[in-house]
Amino acid sequence: MPIAKSLKKVEQKLKRKSAVHPKARKFKQLNRATLREAKINKRKQDREITRDGQVLRMKFIRAAVDRPENENKDVFTEDEIKTIIQEFTNRDDVELEQLKLTRRPGRPASARQDALQTRKDFELEEFNTGFYIPDLLDKENVKLFREWNQAYSGIGLLKFIRIAKEGGLQVPQQDGDMDMME
Repeated sequence: MPIAKSLKKVEQKLKRKSAVHPKARKFKQLNRATLREAKINKRKQDREITRDGQVLRMKFIRAAVDRPENENKDVFTEDEIKTIIQEFTNRDDVELEQLKLTRRPGRPASARQDALQTRKDFELEEFNTGFYIPDLLDKENVKLFREWNQAYSGIGLLKFIRIAKEGGLQVPQQDGDMDMME
């Protein structure tokens, strides 16, 4: 007889019994199923957070591409792309400064301030090594990006490149490069 792995199935089996002894096989089975369910939910939540971060990044870049001064541009230069990336990495500077000013001297940073600072440090480090961004140097890709429906499912249609602050342009060698992004 196969071992039931899902918590729902294990609970259905145990409904017939009134109480389960802590050292019984059924209790251990219930415990395994509960831990498995928690692990699956955590992975699902992590995946959703990653997707939300990717969509947020693409929406910010899309807003920069759709600005009135960029409306007639078919392609962007490397310097323009670096400016967009710098704007993205500095988007929370005002809030971060406000949090620093409101904190009393000698007190530790708030959780929000720590989170913002950590994210900013991560993005700046990514920019130094190669920031993952849609290929705005390619005319067809810019057109596709402007037609993007702002959903995670549409990101796969775009071509991506990595642009480093000092090193310049890097074309990714793998399609799974987006998975490395936070």
